[in-house]
Amino acid sequence: MVEVFPKAPITEALIDIRTHPPQNVSLAELEGLHRSIQTQYPEKQKRTMWESSIELKGEKEPLAKSRSQVTGYLFKSADGKQVVQFRLDGFTFSRLRPYTEWPEVYSEAKRLWDIYRAGIKPIRVNRLATRYINSIEIPSKKFDFDDYFTAAPRIPPALPQLLGHFFTRLVIPFPDEGATAIIMQTPSEKPDPIKSTVILDIDVFSEVSLASDDTKIDEIFAILRRVKNDIFFSSVTERTKELFR
Repeated sequence: MVEVFPKAPITEALIDIRTHPPQNVSLAELEGLHRSIQTQYPEKQKRTMWESSIELKGEKEPLAKSRSQVTGYLFKSADGKQVVQFRLDGFTFSRLRPYTEWPEVYSEAKRLWDIYRAGIKPIRVNRLATRYINSIEIPSKKFDFDDYFTAAPRIPPALPQLLGHFFTRLVIPFPDEGATAIIMQTPSEKPDPIKSTVILDIDVFSEVSLASDDTKIDEIFAILRRVKNDIFFSSVTERTKELFR
C-alpha cells in the first residue's frame, strides 16, 4: 500500500490526454463546453501558444518574427485549486496544492474528460501522461543532499564542495509497463533565508493509439500512477519522508 502523506509536497498534479481531433473541430466548440462545467469552473481564459522565427534575407539584418495562436481554453475553479484545459489537441486536468488523493483527482479528471470527449469526439487518443511537480522544503540552508535524495548531485572531490545551482534530467524507459519517465531535479528559484527547496518533477507517459472511449485508458493511467509512485519513493530518503508526515 502506498503511504499517503498528511503534508504531501505536491504543488501540481496533472493528468494529460493528447488526441487526434476531428477535422472540423473549432475553438467555438471548445468554448461552448464551458456551459457544462461553468458552475464548478467559472473562470475562463484563452490558451495561447506563441511561435517565433528568424528570417534571413541576404546581407540584411535578421528579421525576428513572432505570432500567437489560440489553441484552446482554460477553466478554473472558484478557489483556483483545479484547472481544466480543453484544447484542439487534447485535454489536461490539474490539481494544485493542497493535493487530496488519486481516486478523487482521477475521478474529477475522468468526469471532465467525458464532457470533452462527448463534445469534441476525438478520432484517436495518442498519448496519456501523469505529471507530478513536488516542492521539497528542507528546513536548512546548509545540508547534505545525500541525506534527502538518493540521486543527489555530485561535485568532483578535488573541487570546492559548494553548490550554487544544478539541474538534472533523466529519461528512463519502462518497457514492461509501456511507459517512459522524465525525472527532473533542480533548486527552486524562489529566495528564502531559512529553508532550501528542491523541485522534483516526475512526468510519466505512454504513447498509445486508442479510441477515446477505450477502457484501457483507465488501466494505463493506473500503471502510470504506479510508476510515478515508484520513482518518487525511490528518489527520496526516509529523512525526506519524515518532512511530509
